[in-house]
Amino acid sequence: LLAATVAVAVIVLALALAAAMLGHPTRSASSPASASTAPGPTAAPLPFTWSIDSQLWEGGCGHTYLVDRARRAVAPPPVAADSEAWARTHGAVHGGEALVRITVQGRSPSDAVVLHALHVRVVDRAAPLPWNAYRMDNGCGGAVTPRRVAVDLDRPRPLARPVDGLDASGAEVRKIPAVSFPYKVTSSDPEELLVSARTTDCDCRWYLELEWSAGGRTGTVRITDGGKPFRTSGTGGSRTYVHNSAEGRWITDPDSGQTG
Repeated sequence: LLAATVAVAVIVLALALAAAMLGHPTRSASSPASASTAPGPTAAPLPFTWSIDSQLWEGGCGHTYLVDRARRAVAPPPVAADSEAWARTHGAVHGGEALVRITVQGRSPSDAVVLHALHVRVVDRAAPLPWNAYRMDNGCGGAVTPRRVAVDLDRPRPLARPVDGLDASGAEVRKIPAVSFPYKVTSSDPEELLVSARTTDCDCRWYLELEWSAGGRTGTVRITDGGKPFRTSGTGGSRTYVHNSAEGRWITDPDSGQTG
């Protein structure tokens, strides 16, 4: 038995030596191959930051949402600051107009980023939603209409068109000049773009593309709503409601010509 054991040990040792001589080294789990640990290429960070607010109301009070619920199942209008949570809870879609504010700021106080153009891409068109329309106001207005970038989603190829604003808060109405491309931003000189996307004829899903250049680099940033396209639908076939705060319920909009 002892002789047999010794013979087996000798055979195992001989096989190991033979494998080494033939050039087949062994690997261990703690020593992975160098190819698997080599770092891959990484994209350089953008020379600017951007953020959006996609639940703005005109003048802080005027807006319409389309909701696929009966009025008894719709909560009262929120304050503008709580509009995002209200819209998410109700699965609401912007009715007629969506206002999107884009804030762009450079990372350096001295190295400017040039913003060349803003493009609109419509990724899907369908018939306007037949859902009920709920107005967040019963008529409101403001003395200041901010400058904005107007988008007509009903056009075959929508364009982002800068338009002037108006300030009627003083004795005279003052024009607020539109922001025209191209223009520069730095860390100390950011810019806000207010995009007004309107439609009457479609349920449109869309996003924006911002062209930029800085330090010999160029690129295009896709601006979406948390990774998803923005969505705006016409309201022509919808029953419109306003909220009666005295009675605590939604009632038919008296200006819509509808009854019931």
